[in-house]
Amino acid sequence: MEPTKRGDKSTARPTHLPADDLDPTLTLLRDAAAAHLTVSEDLLEERDLHQQLERKNEVLRQANGILETVHETLRTEIEQLRTREVLQRERHEALLASIQTMHRALFVGTTAAHILRASLNVTRAERGYYVADEADGMRIRAAVDVPASVGDRPSPFIAAVARRVLDSGNAVHWNSQSPPEGLLPGDGEAFREAVAVPVSLRGGPSGVIFALDKDGEFLDEEVDSLLSVGSEAGVALENAHLREEVQKSYIATIGMLADTLEAKDPYTKGHCDQVSQYARLAAEQLNLSPEDKRVACYTALLHDVGKIGVSDGVLNKPGPLIPEERKLVEAHVRIGYDLLRCIPALEDVADATLHHHEWYDGTGYPDGLAGDAIPVASRIVGVVDAYCAMIDRRSYKEAYPPERARAELLRCAGTQFDPRMVEVVLKAIDLVDGALPGSNIADLGCGILPGIERPRPERPPPLVS
Repeated sequence: MEPTKRGDKSTARPTHLPADDLDPTLTLLRDAAAAHLTVSEDLLEERDLHQQLERKNEVLRQANGILETVHETLRTEIEQLRTREVLQRERHEALLASIQTMHRALFVGTTAAHILRASLNVTRAERGYYVADEADGMRIRAAVDVPASVGDRPSPFIAAVARRVLDSGNAVHWNSQSPPEGLLPGDGEAFREAVAVPVSLRGGPSGVIFALDKDGEFLDEEVDSLLSVGSEAGVALENAHLREEVQKSYIATIGMLADTLEAKDPYTKGHCDQVSQYARLAAEQLNLSPEDKRVACYTALLHDVGKIGVSDGVLNKPGPLIPEERKLVEAHVRIGYDLLRCIPALEDVADATLHHHEWYDGTGYPDGLAGDAIPVASRIVGVVDAYCAMIDRRSYKEAYPPERARAELLRCAGTQFDPRMVEVVLKAIDLVDGALPGSNIADLGCGILPGIERPRPERPPPLVS
């Protein structure tokens, strides 16, 4: 066989692959293209999803910012509400305490001053007036840190504001930049913030409360509280007026009882008044409360009222008393107690009257009380009563010289008498005995507290001179 020549096409290897070899490759290419397409689509979806998530995240970030802003706003509002609640609670407590104080003031005669201080307390104002509309015109009845005194007439500006409040029955609110329309403040009356409210008595305005110079504006709640004080103040003033009328009736009763005793026992004439005068001064030396002073004064005036129930023959017997007669005389403290305790306002006086013959060492009567167990009014009156009895002439003895009576008090201090009471009573005696004629001390009369007069009815002249 003839060898094949180089380059002979008939005998060369084919340059293309067989169909069987091409099919797997094409399949792989097609699969790769399909996979690429799938991956590209997945990538596009993921990109879209990512963009959507980014947009959602942005929305969430914005929403979170809004929520944080709302949260901060709510937190601030809650804090403000809590602060306002605390202020309202404090204002309510101050108003309640002030109203209670106003009513307690009825018993110490300082109602107007307490009304004003209550008003300043609930509004946090620095100064103020209480102006009363009285029969003879307007008068200042209380003042705090203002250039005026109790009893003065108000300035033209204050009087004009008060008249506007009284005529309208409404509050008037102004400040240094905007005074009440048509009114011109005087020197020193350009208050930073000011409000004036009416005080109603018997259905109509009778006075005006001025709350002046407050840091910041008066809140509506503060003005409402001030109006409440004004309304309650009217009740307090009405009660004070009624109490004054009742007190006059009580004092008339006291005067009648004391006069009855003087008519029965001539040796007691003037004795109770003198005892009450000394007792009042002694109570003031001790700085007792107004109520304790009242009890001491009235006890001194009525300490022997129980002698109404003791026989004249025993009371005025010129010689020594037998034991049975002494028991009758000692019974006067129990009789006096039974008489006085029937008057509600004199219950404390009745108790002090019952014990004014107790001894400091516990050997007195009727109950053998000792030391501080004896009411303070009883201890004062016990000393004063003994001194006045010693310097007076009685049916059974002559009057002692004051020096001897004073010596007896000192000798019996610690046994019959409280040593502290002996000390203050001797000072009271010095004040009265050393007072110049016409002085207030010399004119204390029966010793009833200032501003109250004891009625003294006219007595008919004696039938036999």
